[in-house]
Formats: sequence, structure tokens, C-alpha cells
Amino acid sequence: MRTACLQICLTALALLGAGCAGTARHDAAPVLRIYVARHGQTDWNLERRLQGWTDTHLNDTGRKQAQLLAERMQGVPLVHVYSSPLSRSRETAEIVHAPAPLESLDGLREQRLGKFEGLRLNADSLGAQEFQRRSQDPDDALDGGESENQFLARVAATIQSIVARHRAGGTILIVGHGGTNQMILRTLMGLTRDQGEAVKQANDELYLIEIAPGQPPRLWKAIGTGNLADL
Repeated sequence: MRTACLQICLTALALLGAGCAGTARHDAAPVLRIYVARHGQTDWNLERRLQGWTDTHLNDTGRKQAQLLAERMQGVPLVHVYSSPLSRSRETAEIVHAPAPLESLDGLREQRLGKFEGLRLNADSLGAQEFQRRSQDPDDALDGGESENQFLARVAATIQSIVARHRAGGTILIVGHGGTNQMILRTLMGLTRDQGEAVKQANDELYLIEIAPGQPPRLWKAIGTGNLADL
């Protein structure tokens, strides 16, 4: 128990950027800390329905998750918060962002899934099978949607623009979507497609990516009582 508590505290310190070394070296190169959160739960999450660009809203659990995220971020000196314009992302960010400015960017939207939006993955077996098969092709635009390669290019351009805006360093928060955040990690961490697909961020999970000149990016994950098994 004592070891687990120590690991949780160390992880929290790293995520909050509160380590002594981080405050003592005033001459160090600027570090950009990017917190990456997923929007809170929606009813479609519960029903395992594909949301894509469909503008769903947070449910009661999702609003509670957003409030817990706000509590988690207390004391973190955010200079800017970014969200998708889709309501589930924007609503989460609105609960969290104050006093930092909040900006919604189209480039942070979830992947557009064309004819498959609204599909229940655990109910419509034929449709689910077709979606699983076709989504393996990164160039399939899913009948009026957006291919994975198009999605990755859009998110990559957006996150690169955000990073360029914060060259002087500081701490920002991005409230995205499951797919969007996967693409953010692929872009910033240089992950392969298979590595990116292994990232399954829950609605209440929080990541931190640290970017420093001349250093490889570092990825952290917040550990709380709900995901102790990740230690």
C-alpha cells in the first residue's frame, strides 16, 4: 500500500508539473506541457453507438466526470484550453477551463464516420461487421465520411499549429475525443498505426505530453483510485 501511494503521488507530481526540479531551473529550455483529456460520457457512449460528427451531449455521468477533471486540474497554471466544437467536448471544456481562455477548433473534431454514424456496435451485427472491416482500410472514406488518413492529416495539422502557437512553453489542455486524442498521440509521439490503435482512453482518463527542445516527447498518465491496475 505504501509503495502504491508513493507511485500515485509521484505520478500526480509529474502531471501537475510541480516537481522541484521544474521550478528551480530558470535557465532551462522552455517546456510545453499538453494535458489531453477526453470528453465526459454521453448516452451514445453507454449504448456503444458510433458518434463521429453527430452532436451528442454529456449525460449526468459525463458532467460529473467533467467536474472531477476540473478538480484534478486545480492549481495547474493553464494558459489556454482547446476543445472540439462538438457539444460533448465543448461542454466538458467549459466546466474545466476557467480562468484560461477556451477556444474550439474544427480540427479537433472526432472522425466523421459517414453512413456509420449512430451505428450500435453491440446490436447491429451486420453493420458492425462492415464497419470493422472497412475501418481497417485507412483510405476508406466510409460513404460520406472521412478516411483515417484524412482524419490523421487534419488532426496533425491542428496539433502542430497549436504547438507552434506555444513555442515559449507553458501548460495547455486539449479536450478531445477518443479518436482525436489517438491521432494527437500518433502525431506528437511518432507512434505507428498499430501503436496508436492500442491507445484506448476512457472518458475520465487524463494524459500529459511534455515537449522540450532537443528532447524526445514524454507521455504521462494520471493514476487515481479508479485505475490503480495501470500501475
